[in-house]
Amino acid sequence: MPETVAFAANRGYALTSSREAIIRRFLEGGWRVVLATADDEEARYLAGLGAVLEPVSFNRGGLAPGTDWRAWWRMRAIYRQWRPTLAHHFHAKPVMVGTLAARQVLGSAPAVVNTITGLGHAFITGGVVARLAGLGYRAALPRSDVTIFQNRDDRQLFLDRGWVPQERARLIGGSGIDLDRFGYIDRAGRQTAPVVIMMGRLLGQKGIPEFAEVARRVRERWPGVRFLLAGEEEPDHPDGLTAEWIREQGSVEYLGRLADVGPRLAEADLMLFPSYYREGVPRAVMEAAATGLPTVAFDVPGVREAVRDGETGYLVPDRNVDALHARVVQLLEDEEKRLTLGQAARQLAEEAFDIRAIQEQYWNIYREFGGPA
Repeated sequence: MPETVAFAANRGYALTSSREAIIRRFLEGGWRVVLATADDEEARYLAGLGAVLEPVSFNRGGLAPGTDWRAWWRMRAIYRQWRPTLAHHFHAKPVMVGTLAARQVLGSAPAVVNTITGLGHAFITGGVVARLAGLGYRAALPRSDVTIFQNRDDRQLFLDRGWVPQERARLIGGSGIDLDRFGYIDRAGRQTAPVVIMMGRLLGQKGIPEFAEVARRVRERWPGVRFLLAGEEEPDHPDGLTAEWIREQGSVEYLGRLADVGPRLAEADLMLFPSYYREGVPRAVMEAAATGLPTVAFDVPGVREAVRDGETGYLVPDRNVDALHARVVQLLEDEEKRLTLGQAARQLAEEAFDIRAIQEQYWNIYREFGGPA
């Protein structure tokens, strides 16, 4: 019987976007790969490569006792059936329920690896949801073999609160991006009006209202400047916004969810990313940097790992829309500065965001805990 590795994530996109090569490598090495995630298009694509899809519905928006209990029960059944040698969980709910299910069903047998991809809605909202999330992490993470953090702020927070033992806390900067797919674009000498882009789910904490407000202010002065927003709606999320609300703002062109963001990034001259969502390391900013786009953003955890203030873009105080607007105006007026920051952004992407280097760091951890050589 082949050895088995299990991956659990909120949805298939999280596994195709930056972990497909790892999954392929396991399959090519003769391992059985089990995917515990949503039954969506991306997950079915991975199943087509030879992985086993075990559908699980994880709640992504905070407290949902019924859904969380069913996910825990489902994970128990999956681990009882497949008995993996190695289990790797991504996102809050898979980390919590997956770790507890693995230990309850299989004891110490499987190596359990967890990745904290950011803290998200619960930690911004605070209150009961944040306290319960803390209890969940405190229960799960000491039972795992290693917990990987994507930024220093999250790692320090978990250490300070005693949610993870220091000797089991690792740091790998983000999920990485394909630098060949997102190549550098020379934007010098463009004769068209500037284009400002943002990519992110339609959540308030992703900074969508702030993006719309900056767009409104800028277009009052320069009506030709275009503000593009790409991202999917999440109607069931407690912080969700609708496409209709975006269109009502009048200053933003809403593109919906894009299968390929490359052409729109090529069209853009500046990334505006006012998220305060507690990202791991935001993929949108990494992809923008790889193409040579500077970014203006709030100085918050995760984002500050992807933007070097004054070198690859600008960071402004959290939720200070006036400062955000001022930096956008500055870069719209100064093409030379935009290009200089963009060139440095590409260099940062090559140094820190290369998916091949990121995946090799993950592979070294798999080897350490019983994975293939």
